[in-house]
Amino acid sequence: MTTMPLSPLQLDILQELINIGVGRAAGMLNQMVNTHIQLQVPVLRVLTQAQLAQLYAERPDSVFSAVQLGFSGEFAGISALIFPPESASKLVAVVLGKEGGLPGDEAMRRGTLQEVGNIVLNGVMGSIANILREPLRYTPPDFIESDISGIVGQGTGMILVARTQFSMKDHLIEGEVLIIFSLSSFDSLLAAIDSLAGA
Repeated sequence: MTTMPLSPLQLDILQELINIGVGRAAGMLNQMVNTHIQLQVPVLRVLTQAQLAQLYAERPDSVFSAVQLGFSGEFAGISALIFPPESASKLVAVVLGKEGGLPGDEAMRRGTLQEVGNIVLNGVMGSIANILREPLRYTPPDFIESDISGIVGQGTGMILVARTQFSMKDHLIEGEVLIIFSLSSFDSLLAAIDSLAGA
């Protein structure tokens, strides 16, 4: 069971893997919309599910808009891109070019967030899988609105928390990429990173 903190090298490699994935996702988003989008991950943390729940309990927003993508293979778990509702609405408005306000079309809002989430999560998970040479299988993306425990569940896994900034048209929209691993999967991830570092 992994209870040891990550080494600086392990954390650096994880940050770089996620940055590469976010860079790929930004390129795909730029092709999809007419707006230049920059994606950055200035902060990466590794937390237990209990620590994450405690962190979010201190926030004023209790319900988040989230796109989830399940993955399995040598590592198994769930990745999620989450936004506070206001950030989600702003992102949809900018992507759709309707910054003056959105029509009350919930299906369009959900569909847009699901598409953006799918691109970002596939970019991040695809980079981790490709660079560590560990093929992954994915479930179709799912959109939910829930509190943090409804998104990450109640378990003993480890979570990579990558605060993600979308910069577009003078807007800075913050969300977070969460990657939830079971403890055994997290050990496998660290072993693959150590193998990469030693190569």
